[in-house]
Amino acid sequence: MAKRLAWGPRLLLLAAAAALSAEACAPGGSTGQAQQQAAAGDLRGARSALESQRQQQPRNVDVRVALGELYYQLARDALDQDRDEASYLANLERSVSELVTAVELDPRDDRPHFFLAVIDTYRGDLQLALRGFNNARKLKPVGVAYTNIAEIYVYKGHLHKARRWNELGMRKRAPYGAVVFNDMLIAWHEGDLPEARLHFAQLKSRYPDMLETINAARVPQAPRRFEDFAGYCCGSPACGPYMKTACLELDLAIQEREISEEAVLKELRIEMERERRMREVYKQRKELEISVDPEPAAP
Repeated sequence: MAKRLAWGPRLLLLAAAAALSAEACAPGGSTGQAQQQAAAGDLRGARSALESQRQQQPRNVDVRVALGELYYQLARDALDQDRDEASYLANLERSVSELVTAVELDPRDDRPHFFLAVIDTYRGDLQLALRGFNNARKLKPVGVAYTNIAEIYVYKGHLHKARRWNELGMRKRAPYGAVVFNDMLIAWHEGDLPEARLHFAQLKSRYPDMLETINAARVPQAPRRFEDFAGYCCGSPACGPYMKTACLELDLAIQEREISEEAVLKELRIEMERERRMREVYKQRKELEISVDPEPAAP
């Protein structure tokens, strides 16, 4: 998923990794120190810097969005690397709260919807993710918003729709690397490995940043071959479960996201509180056309 970075190049994004379509804050801005720390791999130091900025500027939307992205990354690390459900849930709740607060501060900002959709993709709720990416598109209908929707359709196995939205993104001048990335996923999903490898080679030579992360988690090292990238995807709970058949055809193990029933219930409570707060905002801003429609209609 082509990422909408809130503030710098270290904090990642969705199932692909990303062309930077965002209005990132400059290093000297309110999130500059955190940006530098995160780029050096110091996520906890970045958290401290951002939390200090939040205390000084509680209505700064950039800081709130950056914190939401950072808490999400910490949540991912806690679950995927440490198997620490308590830390995962605590950081997930913080992430969602910061992003919804950003919506409350500026209902016209598309970035919170984007990051909330990223979280939904990781949690395995593609329908909610589709709604979030579509609402981000309504607020800022740039090309990458269309290719993000295309990627979700790949994961849902709706390849005709994926191609349609990818073509719309290309016509609306999405970063070409995002279009090629989706073409690679579509070819792989269809079992056309030669075509997938051709798209991978194009990404590696011209858009290598698209191959550096999977759903906001940086890959261990830049993949040299398509099979390396496929291995990272299949080994990620944010990618592999959506590409099961494709992974199995390459004899690659699939990493599922494993959490307890108690954690599932906690996630549900977090989601219900998020929905309550979002409705309160948008029932007052009906002109923005933010909806709970289950699926976007292609323009």
